[in-house]
Formats: sequence, structure tokens, C-alpha cells
Amino acid sequence: MFLLPTSPSNDYRLEGRLVGHKNTINCLVVSRNGYMLASGGSDGMMIWDLQRQAQLPIPPQTPAIRNPEDPVTCMCWITCHEATQETLCYGTGLGFLGIWQQQGEGLQDFDAKISRRIGTGKEIMCLTCDHTGNDTQIASGTRDRHIQVWVFDFKGPLIPIFSVELATTIPRTINFNHAASRNILVFSMYDSEIHTLRGTDGAIIATNNARPLIGHASVDAGQTLFLMDNVMNGFSLHRLDDAVCICTYNTNPVKTFPKRVVLGGKATLVVGGSDTGVIYVFDKNKGTLKQILQRANTGRVQTVTVRYLHEIRILI
Repeated sequence: MFLLPTSPSNDYRLEGRLVGHKNTINCLVVSRNGYMLASGGSDGMMIWDLQRQAQLPIPPQTPAIRNPEDPVTCMCWITCHEATQETLCYGTGLGFLGIWQQQGEGLQDFDAKISRRIGTGKEIMCLTCDHTGNDTQIASGTRDRHIQVWVFDFKGPLIPIFSVELATTIPRTINFNHAASRNILVFSMYDSEIHTLRGTDGAIIATNNARPLIGHASVDAGQTLFLMDNVMNGFSLHRLDDAVCICTYNTNPVKTFPKRVVLGGKATLVVGGSDTGVIYVFDKNKGTLKQILQRANTGRVQTVTVRYLHEIRILI
């Protein structure tokens, strides 16, 4: 993994490498306070202190809780704004949903609070959370086309709100629609449909189609736009209300592997991976390529995220 901050010339340079994973990294998320990075992959999950660029201890887990052959596929920090301690939620290839909570004052103290297999035990493809008032909700999408939503109070178990099975949609990305009473936005991987599910019972109330396939999608903070890896020619920016494409960022991919793409630089940059060992940084509004970051001469870069603190950083 690489950590690349902005330089005075507004370009990115290599700052450091976090060494620990021995196999594929599937997901990266930065904590709410910006000080920690969680990374999940084929060899499990790790948490990093970004200031010291050091790995933090992993909480004790029995084989019944953590199968070493079960890859971590997705994760999100679910810390509420009033909390002083961080909470991490993750999903796995065998359908386990886990929650780690920070204990005490130090970054290094985490406790494995929850680990349970959800639905029919199929791969958890995506996770998201939402905090409204004192209520925290977690939503998941699984490979067997199920969308599930729970209430989580940070002290007790998950309380289910609804679970629905979609007819054909395998969810690739899931988001809460903050402007619409916690409706759920579901981005379909294969048929490129974007469904809006009612937040109370999961009924589909609207559907749009972005075309072509969706490798990954990110919704902007204002929830008016979404960015997606369209698999075919690179990345594209779309209006959220009707899925119409506004701009395309062409990367000429050689193979149609899904790649994560995110908005960076206060939503002025488009940052995404490749199947050729590089990371692309585009100007979101102009559609022009700003920089190519060389991670390796070959190989896939499927996972990227950004960090906002004193400076904008890209993590790969």
C-alpha cells in the first residue's frame, strides 16, 4: 500500500508504504477522525496508525469468529459524530458481518464486539452506515441479491429493520439517501440499474440505468452526483436523479476488472485504479488527466481511498 500526499506543486508524491498484507487488498477506509486506516483483504483485516505509519494490534479472535480462509470484502467506519472512540464494521466472503470497537484512550485498543453470519451466508458485497440524531443504521448488500438494514446502538446487538431480496440486482455499492428519509440507493453490478429502496420496508420506489456495467460507484457529499467505474472505458460522472452521464474520464482499460473510484480534493478530483499498475488522477470538472501515479509496472490497482486532515492524501 502507498500513502501519497499533495506537494506544493499540487502533484502527488510517495510518502510511505504500509507493509503487512501478504495477499490481495479488497477495501480501504479512513476513520472519521482521519488518524486510522482499516484495510481488508484475502488475509484478513488490519488497522493502521496513519501518523506513525504503523500497524495496530488486532483484537483476539477465535477460529469460530475469524476464519483465516474467509476474505474481508468490504468495510465502513460507523462512528457517530458525538463518540470519542471509533467503531469499524466489516463484511466477509462467507457472509459474516463483524464490528470492532475502540476501547480506552489509545488508538491500539480494539475489541471484537460482534461477528455473525447474515442472510444465507453469501458474500457481503457492500456496507454503509447513517447517523441521524441518536439513531445509527447499517445497511448491507450480499451476492445473493439481499439488502438488509439494522439499527445499531453501539452497546447491544443489531436490531433488524428489513431484509429484501431483489429480483435480478447483485449490489455493488450501497448508500443511504440522506435527503429522503433514509431511503437506500443500490447500484447494481451487472445490469447497471440504480434502485431507490424505501427506508422503512425496502420496497423499490424508483429505478434508473447508468449503462454499461458498474465496477464501483461513489456518491458525492451533496448527493446530487455519482461517480462510477464503468468497466468499459474508464470512469464516468452521472447525475443521481436520472443517471445521465455528465463526463467521462477515459483510461482505456485492457481488461474489465472492477476498480474502485472516488472523489478527492473536496470533490474536485477523480481518483481511480487500473489494471496496469497505475492510479489515475483527473480534474473532475475539466475531465482532463492531472497525474498518473505509478504503483508498479504491472498488476491491478483495484482499491483506493482518500484522507482529509491537514492535507489531501490518496491511499492505494
